[in-house]
Amino acid sequence: MRLYAALAVFGLASVLMLDAATRIDDPKAFVSDVYRRYVAAQARHTDYSAPEDIYTARLAKLIRDDRRKAGGEVGCLDFDFWVNGQDYKITELDVTSADEGQDRKTVIAKFRNLGDAQEIHLEFQRVAGRWLLDEVRSLKGEKWTLSQILKCTP
Repeated sequence: MRLYAALAVFGLASVLMLDAATRIDDPKAFVSDVYRRYVAAQARHTDYSAPEDIYTARLAKLIRDDRRKAGGEVGCLDFDFWVNGQDYKITELDVTSADEGQDRKTVIAKFRNLGDAQEIHLEFQRVAGRWLLDEVRSLKGEKWTLSQILKCTP
């Protein structure tokens, strides 16, 4: 009987964990919400971390590999790509999007972080009916591509 009870609890926990996965129905709305949460956190003087279950398999592997190689230290990615820095004070936020085909969208976040103009392009790809983040690029100030940073290349 205990085995059945344990299996029932495990099954319920598994279902709840599946429900907890981040679902992106609209990449622009998702990105807007992430930045709204950053702004709310800065107003409360707390931290916010964007969800991490939103990456394509390619980008997720690069992130995992970077963390594994770093061994608990700072890896190749040594800043928060969402805000293009380690610290943030976001102002003048504007989020737009562009369709790049049926299964690709680019969301463009323009804002000031600590007074510096930023333009971050977040490239989403639909995989098996689910929108996932596949690449991130900074086009203002210091220019970078996330996948290249994660490989420790300029």
